[in-house]
Amino acid sequence: MKRILITGASRRGFIGRNLKEALASQYRLYTPTHAELELLDTDQVARYVDKHKIDAIVHGAVHVPEFNGLEKEYYNDMLMFWNLHRLSDHVEKILYFGSGAEFDKRDHIRMAKETDIPSVLPVSEYGLAKYTMNHIVQTTDNMYNLRLFGIFGKYELWQIKFISNLCCKAVFNMPLSVRSECMFDFLYIEDLPAIVTWFLENTPKYHDYNVCHGAPYALTKLAEMVREISGKPLAIHLKSQQRNLDYTGDNSRLRSEIKGLKITPMYQAIEELYRYYQDHQDLIDPEKLKIDMKAKDLIGME
Repeated sequence: MKRILITGASRRGFIGRNLKEALASQYRLYTPTHAELELLDTDQVARYVDKHKIDAIVHGAVHVPEFNGLEKEYYNDMLMFWNLHRLSDHVEKILYFGSGAEFDKRDHIRMAKETDIPSVLPVSEYGLAKYTMNHIVQTTDNMYNLRLFGIFGKYELWQIKFISNLCCKAVFNMPLSVRSECMFDFLYIEDLPAIVTWFLENTPKYHDYNVCHGAPYALTKLAEMVREISGKPLAIHLKSQQRNLDYTGDNSRLRSEIKGLKITPMYQAIEELYRYYQDHQDLIDPEKLKIDMKAKDLIGME
């Protein structure tokens, strides 16, 4: 079995934690906690990869402003990436998760293609880090950017993540709130493991791919889906009439390589997630659902 290092797979992780569960039967997985592997320590990362004879790396860890604050976000994300990049000739390949923020979120991002990456630098430290990484991987032999836009599912921060927050509110019979309308691209987390497996087992033609649903949805439409799935006459509150910026991607490049790519229909995906929260109500604090939290509100939360 291939030895795969997955970063960001701890209890607080979202993508890595889901991948850890889904890929455990296919690969010999190494999913160290922060205490077991400090990704900001160049020598420690090199020793870990050598000691465990890692074949491939799936990098899902990021600097998390909600818990770590905004200081050094760009530096920390880049250092983690660079510590893995410098080991690229010691492993078969390295996959990491880029972001639609590479396109710069100061303007609409509408069905963006990989070739649409602008020359203007993103304004956010997170977007700038992902933008820089993407330019670096284009010069490598075995590093690949799996660019995510919106992704949702179990283990995400239901306090602030849109679809999970709606599902949790519906479970507890609360009104559903939408800050402002826009078109958004959400990929269901359950679709990601098969995509990651394909990249681990094949040699892609390109070094970056939009890993997204490819079909945009209005946020109010998603709220309506949650209400319908719940079977409850819940109110939907659109808090601002001012339209927000669209955030959608084109996945044609991905579909051209992964023949028969399966993307779960949005209604089915939301229904599965709603049932998950229905069955795990003990994970949810209804009092926190009464607060429309932003990321900054989560600093210091357990």
